[in-house]
Amino acid sequence: MASTLISPMVDYYNDEEELDSVDDDDDRSFRGRDSEEDTEDASETDLAKHDEEDYVEIKEQMYQDKLASLKRQLQQLQEGTLQEYQKRMKKLDQQYKERLRNAGKNMLCFDFDTSMLKTG
Repeated sequence: MASTLISPMVDYYNDEEELDSVDDDDDRSFRGRDSEEDTEDASETDLAKHDEEDYVEIKEQMYQDKLASLKRQLQQLQEGTLQEYQKRMKKLDQQYKERLRNAGKNMLCFDFDTSMLKTG
């Protein structure tokens, strides 16, 4: 009786058609898993593309904002209303006047020294 039980098993595994059928079923189940993985990969790719698009959009907006700011500063500079420009010009003007005063003092001293030489 034991031999009759083994014989059908051996015949079952030796039957090529049935093995092919089992292989096809396994292939389908693996393909199903691959399909799910592909779907996950595709959605991850879509997310990555969406994130990249958002990043590019944000970078573009930052660029446009900076460009507009620089154009506004250039316009103010050309009009002479840019605060940084006005502060620097005021400082330069003060330094210029201080140097003129010092130069004037130096000239008075120089004139005084030369007049002493002429009279002396």
